Amino acid sequence: MSDYLPIGQKFKINDQVYKKQNVGLSVKRSSIIGTIIDVQEKLNTIGRTCYYYKVLWDDTRTSIHAQHILIEANQPSLKA
Repeated sequence: MSDYLPIGQKFKINDQVYKKQNVGLSVKRSSIIGTIIDVQEKLNTIGRTCYYYKVLWDDTRTSIHAQHILIEANQPSLKA
């Protein structure tokens, strides 16, 4: 039996988020804030549920991102 621990859905519609940015050995957040406008559940190749979010960015672009690439906007742990 594996040590798999399901995370579940982290964000809800209208939550504000930043996108993580890998910079060399450190992880920073983007300077543009976005709002979750849609949530999609998809199964990966081994049948586990993964969450994808459609984000409306402050500059009016939209994009879809996996849950692990987004950070809550009110979380002060990562610098811009």
